[in-house]
Amino acid sequence: MKPPVLLLSGALIFWGWQTGMWIFAIPMAVILAGYRLSNSRWDFSHDDFRRIANLCLMILIIVFVSLLTTNRSIYLVYNLLQWFPLVFFPLLAAQTYSVNENIDIRTLFVSLKNVIKPESNHYNISLSYPYFALCMLSAGAANTKNISFYIGMFLLTSIALWFIRSPRFSPVIWLCLIIIAGILGFIGQMGVYQLQQKLEDTVVAWLSNTNSIGQLTNSITKQTSIGEIGVLKQSNEIIFRVASNTPTVAPGLLKEATYDKYKSAFWVASNSTFTPVQPDIDGKTWRLGSRSDDNSMLTISATLNQGKGLLRLADGTFEIDELPVSQMEKNKYGTVKVEGKDNAIAYRVLFNKSLSLDSPPTEEDLQIAKPETEAINQVINQLDIKGKSPQAILQLVDSFFIKNFRYSLKLIGSNHQSTPLSTFLLKTRAGHCEYFATATTLLLRAAGIPARYAVGYSVHEFSSLEKQYIVRSRHAHAWTLAYINGRWQAFDTTPSDWATIENANTYKLAFISDLWSFFSFKLSGWLRSGLVSNLFKYAWWLVLPLIFLRLWKFNSQNKVRRLSTRQKLSKQVVKSDLAKKDYEFYLIEKRLNELGFSRQNSESLKNWIKRLQEELPSSPLIDDLTSLVELHYRDRFDPQGIKEAERARLKSAVQAWLVMLQKRFHQS
Repeated sequence: MKPPVLLLSGALIFWGWQTGMWIFAIPMAVILAGYRLSNSRWDFSHDDFRRIANLCLMILIIVFVSLLTTNRSIYLVYNLLQWFPLVFFPLLAAQTYSVNENIDIRTLFVSLKNVIKPESNHYNISLSYPYFALCMLSAGAANTKNISFYIGMFLLTSIALWFIRSPRFSPVIWLCLIIIAGILGFIGQMGVYQLQQKLEDTVVAWLSNTNSIGQLTNSITKQTSIGEIGVLKQSNEIIFRVASNTPTVAPGLLKEATYDKYKSAFWVASNSTFTPVQPDIDGKTWRLGSRSDDNSMLTISATLNQGKGLLRLADGTFEIDELPVSQMEKNKYGTVKVEGKDNAIAYRVLFNKSLSLDSPPTEEDLQIAKPETEAINQVINQLDIKGKSPQAILQLVDSFFIKNFRYSLKLIGSNHQSTPLSTFLLKTRAGHCEYFATATTLLLRAAGIPARYAVGYSVHEFSSLEKQYIVRSRHAHAWTLAYINGRWQAFDTTPSDWATIENANTYKLAFISDLWSFFSFKLSGWLRSGLVSNLFKYAWWLVLPLIFLRLWKFNSQNKVRRLSTRQKLSKQVVKSDLAKKDYEFYLIEKRLNELGFSRQNSESLKNWIKRLQEELPSSPLIDDLTSLVELHYRDRFDPQGIKEAERARLKSAVQAWLVMLQKRFHQS
């Protein structure tokens, strides 16, 4: 059954509304709605439909590769699903403007290329309603958080179901049932949405390796691995890139977030209120402080998570350029978070490390968690640093860790007698950067120096292939910010061989994944360039002429016959006449239908006769039909047909049977 004229056009408009793809949805809807105004139809062959299906496959591959280069997260599936109506539109348009208005489903499979028989109609289907369902599914993949999707989906689906409803039911009853179903569906979809969000969060957390240091950073709280048991997980994946105006000097530490309160393996940013940062007129320049004439510059290429994330910045960053985001916020600790529509970003950082743009210290920057006080005081007394200058204190603390501690990725857990940090300071004296940064921060506080806990990345690996620095997930790092001489300064006591130890644990074939990452990075940058962006923006202006050119080429080469509407109708009449050839047995069927013994649409002649024998067991006339239908089947379906003598015998037997039926009817 064909859907209403404007149903598919309405579904496309709804899809464009939910996904924002108006530039594709509107012309596609016009093309489908305009077929009623066209007097021409095309007689596509099976090979023609197969070529169009191959075109759809090519479009799908292009869309998938372009999305893969800009978004390699789990949300790629949702983004890809939103493009499906565009991907499969050529097939639907071909069916709409085709003579037959149906497609042999086997033409869509390459493996069935040589088994299609033109005369077989068993596999002919209409793509209209499946395409309608695809539009609803793709619109839902946009994951809008308001009620507009559900209302639009409900109205369009109700219209579609109205035209295929059974006439046995009253329209009023049907409308009441559909409204009840809509209300129950709305209640259910809220629960499903919450379940989906929970499932997404769980999967994303699992895929993001939340037990490692390289997890997605939270600007408010930071859970460390202090006190856990096992081996710290490391990932060799390249997560962002840094280009420097002085490539011979490594950029060092790039900070993501800062925290000031420690308790039970958690660092917290207390009173972390974010305030908006307004861009310049160009919308891409963001100023965090007064401009400095003496500055350095870094260009950072990174990826956001669904358009949101924290920026990695050098100490003393006062300006961020070429950053196309819609919103930026900053807290008093120098943590900067942004939000935009694109995941892949590249921005330029101007900084001067002699500047300090974070807020001055507070009482929280001198607080020590009570469970750690005993161990911290014991180390302070051992070092005898009370009353010394800040620089002397830093040297003594740094020397203490260099001489007595070593770097280790093994997590030894904790015991009941002391906290994990106390065990690290007094017994094991081995751990990763979170142990060193936490212990250093608390030791400096005990010595009277305000200190904070900072997390981010160490930028030190230069790629000769890319001619820039690459930063892997295992380069995530933690260190201390000490407030000395009126500004915050980075102070890192983690043994300097930590990077060498981690490099030794990488697998030998890591360069293969690095090559793929570099290729994806270059392709993503090319797709984000102005030329390519404009090309994709107006791509539909190029796609439509190509489609019509292809159709015209079919015409010119006589591969597809273009028929007028009148020719199409005459062709359908001829097909109908052939299908209703006056076989003799149909006279019996016609007469029985008149008497109320109708054959159902899905019922074969043999099954029909068998049913009549069960309903009329005492009627010999029905039994006589068994032999007649066998002869009729030979006449109807046997390629060799029946002989003239057999045809004459069938005709005579049918006439005799009708006469006997007439007599039996008058007698009763």
